[in-house]
Amino acid sequence: MKNQWNRLMIAAISSSSVFALTWIWYQSTDKQQNSHNNEKPLAYVGKVVDDIQRRPATRLLWQLVNTGEPLYDGEAIRTSDRGEVRIQFTDSDRYLDLEPESLIVIKKSQGEIALDLMEGSLFVNAKAGAAEGDAPGLVLNSANGKVDLSQASASLSKGSGNSVDVQVLEGKASVKSKDGKSTEISTGSIGALGASGVQFDKNSVKVLAPSLNKPVAMDADDLQAIPFKWTGFDAASQISLWTGKNRREMKELVKVPSGESEVLAKLPFGKHYWKLVATSATGEKIGESAIYRTEIQARYAPTVVFPTADVEVPANTNPFDMTFKWQKSDDTRQMTLQVWSDAKLTQPVTTKTFTTEDSFTLTGLNEGTYYWRMTSYFNDSDKPILGKMQKFSIKLTDMVKDAALAQNTPAQTKKAEVKPLAFTMPEAQMTQYFVGTPKVDITWGADNIENVAAYRVRLHDENQTALEVPAVEVTENKFSAPVPKPGRYIASIEAVDKDGQVVGTGSSQAVNVVPRPILKAPQFIPAEGPLQASMDGRSQLEWDKIDGAVDYELVITKDGKELKRTKYKNTSTAIRNLLPGEYDVTISAQDSFGRASEQAPVRKLVVPDKSNLKAPTLKKIKVN
Repeated sequence: MKNQWNRLMIAAISSSSVFALTWIWYQSTDKQQNSHNNEKPLAYVGKVVDDIQRRPATRLLWQLVNTGEPLYDGEAIRTSDRGEVRIQFTDSDRYLDLEPESLIVIKKSQGEIALDLMEGSLFVNAKAGAAEGDAPGLVLNSANGKVDLSQASASLSKGSGNSVDVQVLEGKASVKSKDGKSTEISTGSIGALGASGVQFDKNSVKVLAPSLNKPVAMDADDLQAIPFKWTGFDAASQISLWTGKNRREMKELVKVPSGESEVLAKLPFGKHYWKLVATSATGEKIGESAIYRTEIQARYAPTVVFPTADVEVPANTNPFDMTFKWQKSDDTRQMTLQVWSDAKLTQPVTTKTFTTEDSFTLTGLNEGTYYWRMTSYFNDSDKPILGKMQKFSIKLTDMVKDAALAQNTPAQTKKAEVKPLAFTMPEAQMTQYFVGTPKVDITWGADNIENVAAYRVRLHDENQTALEVPAVEVTENKFSAPVPKPGRYIASIEAVDKDGQVVGTGSSQAVNVVPRPILKAPQFIPAEGPLQASMDGRSQLEWDKIDGAVDYELVITKDGKELKRTKYKNTSTAIRNLLPGEYDVTISAQDSFGRASEQAPVRKLVVPDKSNLKAPTLKKIKVN
């Protein structure tokens, strides 16, 4: 018994020592990671899609990364199967886009930034910063040499073995193989850096449209087919266009008429991967282009906040000063406001251009009807996105008219401060989620409500005007209504007195109605490797907490047969009485609407066939 206690004490001391040393080491590396006071970041994390992870040079564990975080020398970045991330380099306009299922390491060596592409694909836009003399060089290292990307915009992919496929979209890239030989890859060329140096694709296709290094921008309300143009295929071959959401899963979208080298294809907004495939008359594939990536961006005219379409504005002064308000779209370079005083647009009142402003007051307007619209210009395009033509009317109040009659002069009064109705909605209402039937619920606050007897609310989608929908009159400052489908809706409001006269008009507000996303799948802890039961057969299972989940469902199967299905409110459980062997376990979450989360990957649960329990010892046998 004494020897057993000694062994237990030694084991406890050893385990505690190892734990303490591990904890001390982890904390020391954590402090090193978080202490970069004297180190300048190499880059910053830009736009993040889905889960992106980083691993600092001094750490063993991967950590989630968020927009705006700095990246330092030696850090690794990896993306999930749906993840994408933009990395913006410091002190220049250069950036790279890391595609799904990719892994890179960023280093600084000999005054240049070096990228190690371990797996996957990326797009580098280094030519944007080539004119900046103080920007460091940008190179890609591989086992077979080095690619200088400082003067290029290029797409790079990890090929078979240690080879790297380099497709230069703009500029030029210099490749130095491990034998010291230098080769230049120019715009439109495709080369593979392998053990024997750079091998060029002699049958490469030259793409004329769309642009390979710029997104295709379109009016969000007018999605058009995109022209694809190319040269390089045999005229007798049958060409087809293949597209997909990633490089691995691509399907034929359209066949090109025989002898043609261009085709129109309509794709939804978003990022698309595509290639051209050539087949013979018998259907045998005889060639194909490289895989390209094209992003179709939706462009919007400024969202009109005030005045709303066809609104009648009560004027307490004559002439009247009219204030226009709008919300600009992202990447807007400039906006233009145009106002006319006639329906044929032959009598312009003003044309004003803005860059950052979101309002403008046009002075000296007389009673009447006016027509206006907003136009947007974006950074990478000279083609304007025209807003809808709208109109509003200015109507003098009875007070102004009575004063004019009393003076027997044209209606001219001293300007009085106008207190428009303040239509203020909580920020949380700008985006509303639904399950089942989509609807809009809004509330508002109002100032200057002494004479307000009711509110007239109009709700319409962004493709309609306010006059196309009937006004709903409510007496309280809240409104609820179903909508036919998800989308962007505009709510406008005006206040009326007991006689039905408009006494105030508020600014309209945009409300985005979107389906409530399903919960992300919970993950077992630890996140990798098989789950291991203890030697006594007890399986302690634990998973991470999912925000919005009301319970979790655990399913255990063996050889395709379901053995156990149980729901839990917490994030852990202990399973007993499982026979030795391997089991498949899955965990899912449910939200308050009874919807299951995304399905987590199936994990293995291993129950050992050995036990730490000693077999009973036979000490005495008594025979009668």
